[in-house]
Formats: sequence, structure tokens, C-alpha cells
Amino acid sequence: MAKVRFTNKAVEDLSEIWNYTFDKWSESQADIYYTSLVSACRKVAANPFLFGQTYRNIQEDLFGYRCHKHIIFYRVLENRDVEIIRILHQRMDLENRIYSSDCTNEDNTLLQ
Repeated sequence: MAKVRFTNKAVEDLSEIWNYTFDKWSESQADIYYTSLVSACRKVAANPFLFGQTYRNIQEDLFGYRCHKHIIFYRVLENRDVEIIRILHQRMDLENRIYSSDCTNEDNTLLQ
């Protein structure tokens, strides 16, 4: 199975989502939502071309998968691993958020 790699921006996104959910609702709800996002990332890695839709209007090799109110943006690497680029709320200005983050030369966090 392909591995899931997170850019630094994607890790920051997860952290911000957890903190927002904790502040707005509760620690338990933040944990549940965080876990569902990470599970969705694993699901995408299992079959990235089946679950994601293309976002070629933003970037040629960009895919996105909707999970609750967020979109997990990713690309499939040459070795078939999945690189999670950003995890953004559906109401955000997606195109500018993707372009404003240089995700091309970042260190990746590997999800085991």
C-alpha cells in the first residue's frame, strides 16, 4: 500500500483544525474530527485515483477529497505514495491558499 506523506503546511492545517474544534466544541470532538481526517488520508492512499477529484484548474497534478467540511488536497508521487499538500475548509479561498503555500520543497512527515 502507498504511504501517506504530509507537507509541513498540511501538518499545520491539521493542528489548526484540532485547535479550532477544541476551542469551539471540546477535546473529544477535536480528537474525533482529527481522527476522521487522518483516516480519510489513509483511504485516499489506498486508491488515490478512485476517491479524489482533480483540481487541474488550480494545479495540474492536484487531487482533492472531501471529508466533512474540509478538502484534503494531495498529489500522487512517482513511487505511488500520496503527498498531502493542504487540508482546507471548503469555504476558504482554495486557489489562493494552495498557491500561497510553497509545497514543492518541503520536508514530509510520514504517516505510519
